[in-house]
Amino acid sequence: MASFDLVNYGLRPSKSIQRQLAFDGFRRLQANLGLKDFAYIGFGSIWFTDFIMAHRLLGINDMVSIEAHDVGYERAKFNCPYAPIRVMHGLSSNILPTLFTDELLKNRPWIIWLDYDYEFNEDVKEDVRLVLENAPLNSIFLITYNGTEMAYGRALERPDRVRDLFGSVFRDRLAKNDFKDERLHRLLMELTQDLMCSIAAESSRPGRFVPSFRMIYRDGAPMITVGGIFADTDRVQAASTCVRAATWPCFPAKPIVAPQLTLREATMLQSQLPNPEGLTRNDVRALGFDLEDDQIEAFSSYYLQYPSFAQIMF
Repeated sequence: MASFDLVNYGLRPSKSIQRQLAFDGFRRLQANLGLKDFAYIGFGSIWFTDFIMAHRLLGINDMVSIEAHDVGYERAKFNCPYAPIRVMHGLSSNILPTLFTDELLKNRPWIIWLDYDYEFNEDVKEDVRLVLENAPLNSIFLITYNGTEMAYGRALERPDRVRDLFGSVFRDRLAKNDFKDERLHRLLMELTQDLMCSIAAESSRPGRFVPSFRMIYRDGAPMITVGGIFADTDRVQAASTCVRAATWPCFPAKPIVAPQLTLREATMLQSQLPNPEGLTRNDVRALGFDLEDDQIEAFSSYYLQYPSFAQIMF
């Protein structure tokens, strides 16, 4: 079953927060590096949430959505929100090479976000190599993939599977506990970043890949996002300075796990923030309901990005 039949990607609070943090990062890189005229490339599915944000927030007009699923392709064409979006039917491994020579795209930077709904595997690794070796300089590149433990094999098989996937950037002397729970997610995130840097360096292209995005979120399965900008020689320092700033939003210290709240609950909590002393459980109880401490902490951290959803009844 295609992932769009399982979940509406526009209605997951943790994903929504992660997406907003990423677009905040895009805006900062765009402004600090003096970049303009981006194209946007990704997997719009039938929802096109990130494409709508790219158009509205970044002013991007030229966009390409890749859709491999036959029915999904027809639905994507039907649901396409803007005229400049090209919906292309096929696997990313087949579509991407055609974009590198596309007259409309080849001489401008891209924001390319390949948001997979499955684990990091050989196909994803090949897409990463294709993009880093061929996308225009000053392109921003991210991937998102599933970090569920069993997707990488049973406990005894998992270290060998991860070693096979990441090859030369795999780290020796890792403990068994490094391959389970949140330690596995962080390991996968770090290895993916190392792999991207290694591929970019081996390509011998001018400039450098500057890691800029490391995020884990969970609305169910743990999802890992890693990426950066392949800056040209003149912009490497500016990119590095931008992402090293204390206010850079795309290196959250903890996984993003947003509580599922009603519109009324979220509105009441937002009315109490920001709070220099920190919102407490007693504060929430005084509002007339209750949440766990970790839910309060998560909401307090991301209340500005927390989405507001309402059901429309006809």
